[in-house]
Amino acid sequence: MSGGLLKAEWVKLWSVRSTYLALGLAALMAIGLGALDTSSVADHWATMSSADKAGFDAVAEAFNGGQLGQLAFGVLGVLVISSEYGTGLIRTTLTAAPNRAGVFAAKAVVVGAVILVLGELLSFATFFLGQAFLARARLDVGLTDAGVLRAVLSTGLFLCVLALVSLGLGGLLRHTAGGIAAMFAVTFLAWPIARAMETWSYVPDHLLLANAVDVLTRATPPTGPHAARLPSMGMAWFDLVLYPVVFLALGAWRTTRDP
Repeated sequence: MSGGLLKAEWVKLWSVRSTYLALGLAALMAIGLGALDTSSVADHWATMSSADKAGFDAVAEAFNGGQLGQLAFGVLGVLVISSEYGTGLIRTTLTAAPNRAGVFAAKAVVVGAVILVLGELLSFATFFLGQAFLARARLDVGLTDAGVLRAVLSTGLFLCVLALVSLGLGGLLRHTAGGIAAMFAVTFLAWPIARAMETWSYVPDHLLLANAVDVLTRATPPTGPHAARLPSMGMAWFDLVLYPVVFLALGAWRTTRDP
């Protein structure tokens, strides 16, 4: 993988409107919905049930509106490679740079670096705005409180992981609609399948990326009857590494095959 490949992928990433639309939508949904949610909690805290109060986590609450924003990052990850297959430009790319593995690696490095930086910026912005609303009811926390910085950093890291998983799916399927559908299934639709298997084992639950994120983006350990379904902190970190490794490997393998 050369500097020329990295530069080419950087230029391609920022030369299409879909990049700006996806990032703008992610910011709007994450920050806007997070602000609405934390504002509502602050206004209605006195009338909330004891169970809701017991399960309250100030960091997780600030990120409650982030799921639609997560989808935008996932769509961007798919489009980075699937759009080239859809338009046929991938043939031009591979003619100019025959090293197929190097091309895919360059895409992964550029997407990973950009989304990691932007994801962390979005994570911190969402956190601080959410805490400003929670402060009205004295429910806010600071970055120096136990578990808070880890949860905020993990939220931005997850956005990077999701984009890389989506890039792998886009490379594997070479189809935009199929890649987006697969990303949605891996991120959200796998949950009911795991729930259906709970009679036999909680292992599928512990391997779900969505459940790993629930653990990592909370400042306090989850409580309640659903806590057994969630992975341990160590298992959650394992899931966050496992998913991009597996799906990037699949995407790289398919990319090395004839288009």
